[in-house]
Amino acid sequence: MSDAATHERPCQTPAITTTANRMTWKMIAVLFLVALTSRATFGIYHNATRGETAPVLEFPDERQYWLIAESIASGNGMRDELGFRASRMPLYPAMLSVFARFEHGVHLAKIFHWFLGASAAALAAILAARLFDRRVGCMAGILVAFDPFLVFSSSLLLTETPFILAMLLLFLALAELVTGNSPTIRAGKIVTVGLLSALCVHVRESSVGLVLLVLLFVAIRRLFDRSAIRFIGGTLFLVALTLVPWMMRNNAILGRTVFLTTRGGISLYDGVGPQADGTSDLGDLKASPEVADLTELQWNDYFMTGATHEMRQNPGRLLTLAIIKIGRMWNPIPNVESYQSTAVRCIAGAWSLPTFALAIAGGIILLTRRDESAPWIAGLLVLPAVYFTALHSIFVGSVRYRLPAVVTLEILGAAAILAVWMRCKTAKATHCES
Repeated sequence: MSDAATHERPCQTPAITTTANRMTWKMIAVLFLVALTSRATFGIYHNATRGETAPVLEFPDERQYWLIAESIASGNGMRDELGFRASRMPLYPAMLSVFARFEHGVHLAKIFHWFLGASAAALAAILAARLFDRRVGCMAGILVAFDPFLVFSSSLLLTETPFILAMLLLFLALAELVTGNSPTIRAGKIVTVGLLSALCVHVRESSVGLVLLVLLFVAIRRLFDRSAIRFIGGTLFLVALTLVPWMMRNNAILGRTVFLTTRGGISLYDGVGPQADGTSDLGDLKASPEVADLTELQWNDYFMTGATHEMRQNPGRLLTLAIIKIGRMWNPIPNVESYQSTAVRCIAGAWSLPTFALAIAGGIILLTRRDESAPWIAGLLVLPAVYFTALHSIFVGSVRYRLPAVVTLEILGAAAILAVWMRCKTAKATHCES
């Protein structure tokens, strides 16, 4: 009986331990350098092969962020192409404004994003090691380091890369609460989680729902004990507190308290308006003659009213649009027409489909384990996919919006890879003994 038990243990996904769930600095440094090399290599190659006439910033959101950054750097405060002052959360444009002061600021900002992306790969490894063990951590770090979508995104001046880093920091702070390794929640933990939650929201306002969902998840995990209630209250208080200066600034400039941004109306209209087909058409919406003479608040109200009216009038259409947008979001290959070459489609599909399959396998393995914390670990890692899929079934769907979720799914995939490898190793050992 003891021999059978010895052969069965390696078949399971590694259990959480206190000795094997720490990455060494050498492992972290190697993963960081590998991820940095992949991002820098692609970025340099991509920039060199695009041609002199190609725009330095490919996508409209990139150009808008950089325009706001230049406005901040010139001393005019936050202003986008329409002159609006609160169309984006301030943290990311403020960060870009540091680079906007230099002659080759765009290129310097992209290099900085390579470092952020490489740091995310290292953090993914650390998180995976905390939740499983260092073998899963190394595998997860490798997957994130070479993910072609993440590598490509690291050369774009968009919030995906810094947000992934912020989200992983938050999940790392929550890891011991989910695994059950922390019987009490101390004040320091509340402050840490509160500030990291605020960081996520200040980088990307759509993450406010994810923060709420994660906090609720932790509270359910702890059966809403007294410390969990204090934890939720303290965290939300800190997030709200960090938003107060931004709200006061908006009230002084716009004459109304804006909690997040004035972009909610057009974003929702882009997703559900009468013209919506699952893709984004913000350029034409901004050029609409109906909003040409409206102030920033009136502009936002106009689109918000139109979007909510359409949702009430045609609720059945929302389901059709949701299916289209979810399909676009989880499309194994890019939706952008300029990235539809045979090589790109093959590389993207060859990476995406196994990644999705491994994530599903990892989730199933965890759910079937006898370890009490395993289903909760699976739940934490799946939460970003659930949240962003639900969110972008309403708003526009795009491959870039799934990237934060893909990172945590790749941790599940790493756990599945190791579990399969251990099963094969055990089966081979059993066969040799027989």
